[in-house]
Amino acid sequence: MLRATFAALALIAAGAPAFAAEPYGVWRRPEDGTTFSFFRCGGGLCVKVKGVTDPADRKYIGAMVFSGATKTGPNVWEGRVKNLEDGETYMGKITLNGANTVTLDGCVLGGAICKGETWTRAR
Repeated sequence: MLRATFAALALIAAGAPAFAAEPYGVWRRPEDGTTFSFFRCGGGLCVKVKGVTDPADRKYIGAMVFSGATKTGPNVWEGRVKNLEDGETYMGKITLNGANTVTLDGCVLGGAICKGETWTRAR
């Protein structure tokens, strides 16, 4: 299940909304219920796996997905996203679309192939 999460994060692209908000808190991936914690770290935004629904994926709890993403525009953070399945890192972008939705985008091949997912705030 998480393989699809990290593959999707490794391929993405979305625009910035026109409001200012904060992404910090817990977010849920609707496809499989995996939760992620968004928090401040090192002057940037970090994201780590908080909870999983598949017992086989417990090894990923606490793993960092985004580390030190920097704010590049209103409600947009960019940095490196890590695919926990293969250990590779890719260009990534987090876009806060509203108070309760966030889009994570990841690109490979210098942005030639991108893909994204929209998650909802868990609490």
